[in-house]
Amino acid sequence: MDILERTGSAVWRDFSHLLDMSTLFLESLKAGLNKRSPGKGLVFDVAMNQILFTGVEAMTIVGVIALLLGAATIIETFSLVPDLGGDPLIGKILVVVVVRELGPIITAFIIIGRSGTAISTEIGYMMVNHEIQALEMMGINPIRYVVFPRIVGMSVAVFCLSFFFTMVALFGGYMVSRLIIQYPFTMFLEDLSRALGFWDVAVSGIKCFFFGIIVAVICCYQGFSVRFSFTEIPQVATRAVVWSIYACFAVNIIITAFFYI
Repeated sequence: MDILERTGSAVWRDFSHLLDMSTLFLESLKAGLNKRSPGKGLVFDVAMNQILFTGVEAMTIVGVIALLLGAATIIETFSLVPDLGGDPLIGKILVVVVVRELGPIITAFIIIGRSGTAISTEIGYMMVNHEIQALEMMGINPIRYVVFPRIVGMSVAVFCLSFFFTMVALFGGYMVSRLIIQYPFTMFLEDLSRALGFWDVAVSGIKCFFFGIIVAVICCYQGFSVRFSFTEIPQVATRAVVWSIYACFAVNIIITAFFYI
């Protein structure tokens, strides 16, 4: 009986967290898209700063990891190519591994570790220092000025970074294949164009758009859960990372199954 009670309470707790995060997301959309609310310029500035931090400043680490992933994928591919039917499969394997799956999910993981923790930590400090309460006392909606621009900035940044990751990874794959078997660039483009379809690119973009929203909502929610002490901030940052990883994996599987099964 105790096991059933603990299991039921854990499921209900997780379900209540999901409802709270869904409410936070809907409230942020309602507040952010309200045309009558003042301060549109401030919201835009916060969103642009989030795009700068999450997207532009992360291009170096994303590019390096993408280059290494593309190279590793091709190296592993060459160990299978003789058994699978030849060089034309290089493009197909790159599309399946990089474009469809690893590109979006690894981009999301980089952003979770780099920007997601920063969001939850920043909002946690704002809660402890009573900055959120100060905004409310001044009649400023913290959902509009704190949550909404971060959701917008994160979703746009992850969406763009995903395509950057994919391009760099494909380039890294070509460079390794060029060094190993003198793979002509024209042949590489032909094989890649045959393997790459519109829905491959579209599904990759859809995944990253949802990843950005999910990570931003979870990290903002965890930041707002800080109540009393600075010692809570590392704990909520850890929970934000873990929950974001779980959620991104779940959404990735759901979208993949919906489009490719």
